[in-house]
Amino acid sequence: MVKIIVINNYGQTCHLIHRAVRDLDQEVELMKNTSSIDDILEKKPDGLILSGGPTLERAGNCSTYIKGLPSILGILLGHQVMAKTYGGAVKTGSAGGYAAIQIEIIEENDILKGFARRQMYGLPCR
Repeated sequence: MVKIIVINNYGQTCHLIHRAVRDLDQEVELMKNTSSIDDILEKKPDGLILSGGPTLERAGNCSTYIKGLPSILGILLGHQVMAKTYGGAVKTGSAGGYAAIQIEIIEENDILKGFARRQMYGLPCR
C-alpha cells in the first residue's frame, strides 16, 4: 500500500480524486494547499496529487511542494502550477475546456418534451 496526499486547491474534483485513490485501497489524506512542506513531509507520503482549482492565484504553496517532493501528479490547475514552476507559460485557450457532445433523446417524457431529438452541447476543442 502506498500513501498519497491529495492537495485541495478548491476545485470541484478534489474530493472525487481523494475517493478514487481510497477506492483503489491506498492510504490517502486530503490536505489544504496552505499546509507547509514540513507538514506534508512529516506524513511521509509516497506521492502527492495536486487537484484542480479556480485560479493560479489560489494555488497556495503548490510550487513549494513541486520543488520539494519527487512524485507528483498535477490535475487541471495542479498541472498548470507544475508547468509554471518549471518555466512554462499558462494562458487561456481559444475555445472552451469542455468537448462538444451530441445528445440523442431516444424516449421522450414530460421533462424532455419540446427538445430536439438530437442536440450538440459544449464548445468544440481545437
